[in-house]
Amino acid sequence: MALRKSTRIWIAVFVAAAGASVVFHLVHGEEGCLAGIFAAVAAAACLVLLWRAAVAAFRLIVRRTTLRLAFSYFLIGIVPIPLLAVMLLLTSYILAYQFMANRLRREITAVGEWAVANGASLPRVTGDAAGSVDSSEVDWLKHGDKAPWLGELARPGFLANGDQVWLAVPQKGSRSVRLLNLSDPSKPWIQELADRTGYETSIDIERETRRKRGVEISTTRGTQAPGVQVKGAGGDASVSRTPRDAPPPGEGAWRGHWVRAFYLETVANAVDTEAESGGNVAILSGKTSPETIADQLFEQGVAEISKIFRIADLAVGGLLLLVYLTALAIAFVLIGSIARNVNKLTRATQAIAKGDFSVRIHSKSRDQIGDLARSFDGMAASMQTLLADTAAKQRLEGEVATARTIQRKLLPAAEASVDGLDVHVHFGPADEIGGDYYDYIAAPGGKTVVALGDVSGHGLPTGLLVAMVKAALATLVETGHGGAELFGRLNELIFRSTDPRHYMTLTTLTYEAGRRRGLLTNAGQLPPYRVASGRVEALSLPSFPLGLFSDRTFPEREFDFTEGDLLVFYTDGFIEAFDGNEEPFGFERFEAVLRERGGEGAAALRGALLSAIAAHTGNRPAEDDRTLMIVTLH
Repeated sequence: MALRKSTRIWIAVFVAAAGASVVFHLVHGEEGCLAGIFAAVAAAACLVLLWRAAVAAFRLIVRRTTLRLAFSYFLIGIVPIPLLAVMLLLTSYILAYQFMANRLRREITAVGEWAVANGASLPRVTGDAAGSVDSSEVDWLKHGDKAPWLGELARPGFLANGDQVWLAVPQKGSRSVRLLNLSDPSKPWIQELADRTGYETSIDIERETRRKRGVEISTTRGTQAPGVQVKGAGGDASVSRTPRDAPPPGEGAWRGHWVRAFYLETVANAVDTEAESGGNVAILSGKTSPETIADQLFEQGVAEISKIFRIADLAVGGLLLLVYLTALAIAFVLIGSIARNVNKLTRATQAIAKGDFSVRIHSKSRDQIGDLARSFDGMAASMQTLLADTAAKQRLEGEVATARTIQRKLLPAAEASVDGLDVHVHFGPADEIGGDYYDYIAAPGGKTVVALGDVSGHGLPTGLLVAMVKAALATLVETGHGGAELFGRLNELIFRSTDPRHYMTLTTLTYEAGRRRGLLTNAGQLPPYRVASGRVEALSLPSFPLGLFSDRTFPEREFDFTEGDLLVFYTDGFIEAFDGNEEPFGFERFEAVLRERGGEGAAALRGALLSAIAAHTGNRPAEDDRTLMIVTLH
């Protein structure tokens, strides 16, 4: 297989850079900046070549249908297995973490309530209705200190006193709590927690800092809770205990004590001292083995019940794996059958590519592959005719594309400033070649002619008629013709050149900037609107279109304008834009937009009208050309 030119270039770059790096090292005997540059270029070229080699190998592997299908089934059937295993392990760890954290919180609550219920000697703190300490048996809570939490605790909560963690157990029906010093190593509370949970447990108090990127827990311990960033240099927790009468930690992934969970809770008496601080946080930590967690999850009063659950779980998993492997084997058998039939189609296709249209497969198979082979036989019989039709269609499409380009170039710029007026246009043909036409032409005597028209129909005949009218209109205007006389000449030209199926609506405004006076002439076109001082006025001149009848006259009328007046010319594609319920946009909606947005200028008004049409029609394609021309008079 020949190498591509770019691949040969990369090989040359790699060889040159590697050789230069070696020569530089041998000559100078030490690494320098230039040698580093050569080495970097060689490494980059090597990476590119390795990537291209991998792509080439992949293409070589999947070139044959059998290997392609096998590789596809490998991606679909084999690759998800380790991904699923990783997901299950991660999910299991998260569930175990949550289970341990919730159990730590539940059991520390039980320890506090058990201590109070059994009459342990615990200090008491009582609050008053104002949220202050009324009486206290600990020296760090004094009479009159603010303690709103005394009346808010619904269950045992954590308090902080420096580096010490206390558990406040509320007394029902009163504003008093009993306190357990969890950080005192001489007290049995953490040992009781370890015995109840079966975990290696510890308690600590740390500082919580909330920032935009997350939550940071500043700690002196070398552990970290999921979802938070922990700072510290290592060390032991303030109080740490191991369950009494518990067997020593085992070894391996199942019996080893490596699953650690944290329960974090902001202490009830937390006081923010910094803008980003979140207060002190009590941290309950537990560490145990997956075996202990599984035993607790499946714990039953009768040990055999948990064994039944485990056996059923393993049996279902093994059955699913067996079904999966069986399905995978059947899939590979089917791959071979499909590949053989596809190879026949490949050979026949290669014969067609060489010009042998007599090749036939004659498949007797009654499956989809057989249907495909028979379709191939029918395709070969009509290939020559299809190729001829395709060539003719391509020629026609090329001609249409050329005509569309010519039509677009015949039209002037969509935004322009000419003598005494500014023009903002939106030209939106519904087909490849549209029937709408707009123009603005300088006329003798310092006048400007603005024109907007619409030819019936679409396609090449319409485009030719538009081109003819543009040329004729420009010639007549430049030679001094205008108004009704101009329309009469255009009418005779269109009537002689086409049949009655092709006619044209047209409206022109001959504007004289010095006098701010304009002559409006119309031939079947929708009346333009004048938007001035918050008023919207339709300049109506009813008449027949151009080209329907010979020797016709067309109405004209002069209007006086003021500086800043807007004249809005439009084709019927705007008014007849239908929504999903076949309701047209209509004149009322059009005029409403003119009244609401006319004072914002031509560009804003053009955008508002287009947005209103888009909101009305939704995703429905345009059925007719839509051309909008807004003229600002100076």
